[in-house]
Formats: sequence, structure tokens, C-alpha cells
Amino acid sequence: MCEVGKPPRRSKAATLTMLERDMSKEKIGHLDRQKLIDYGKMRAEQGAGPVTLGIDIGVIMMVITHAAAVHGLDISPEPVDLARVALKRLGLIGKGTERDRRPTTDELNRLFRCFDDNERLTLPMTRCSVPAFGGSDLG
Repeated sequence: MCEVGKPPRRSKAATLTMLERDMSKEKIGHLDRQKLIDYGKMRAEQGAGPVTLGIDIGVIMMVITHAAAVHGLDISPEPVDLARVALKRLGLIGKGTERDRRPTTDELNRLFRCFDDNERLTLPMTRCSVPAFGGSDLG
């Protein structure tokens, strides 16, 4: 993929590394719906949540689509679509749980220091008119 486009960023690269570890024995043309469902169940047993598993399946879809479109492999993305539907119905792929925790003042200050210390950052991330970030004015 790096030869024909941008290399994957850190998160996608980590997912690709994990997929290589877990599925490298499978030939891409032999990945069927059931193997992908079994993979999803195994990842869920390992502790992968619904969003993470959705990302994993999305990366598998990206690899298969890339293989077919760029390299001309005779492979269909349909098994991935069917596995995604099955995993959603099994409750293994879905939305993440909504969080209601707000960052503490210390956490915000640590973020602001990180933003301020990053010379490559051009957005004024720490400029704000709210005097103290512990109040309810945020969000």
C-alpha cells in the first residue's frame, strides 16, 4: 500500500501488525464469512470492544479492496460485508459506550503544555477566553 499511496498512520499500522500476527496463515482469497466471524469472536474474547472490532474489520475490508483494485486480485469484499452484518447482530460490533467524565484541571493543563511544547502545531490550541477550565462553561 505504501508503494501507491500514503503509508498507514500509527493506529492503522498497529491494526495491520496485529492482523498480520493473527491472520498471516490465511490466504487472502480464502477469507470467507465464517473465518471472519470466528476472528471477530476471538478478538472479542481477547477484550476488543465493539468499536475496536469494527476498526479491525474495516482494515480487513481496506486490504481486500486494495488488493482487488490496485493489484487485480480476483477477490470479493462481500464476505467482509456479510461478516460485519453478522458481528453487528451478535453485538460484537457497534458504537462505543458514551462517556460522561470531564477532564480534570490537571489533565487539561498537561494537554495544554503538550500543545504549547509542540513546535509543529500551528493552531492556537491553548488560547481561550474561559478563565478556569474546571467550571461548567466547557461543552
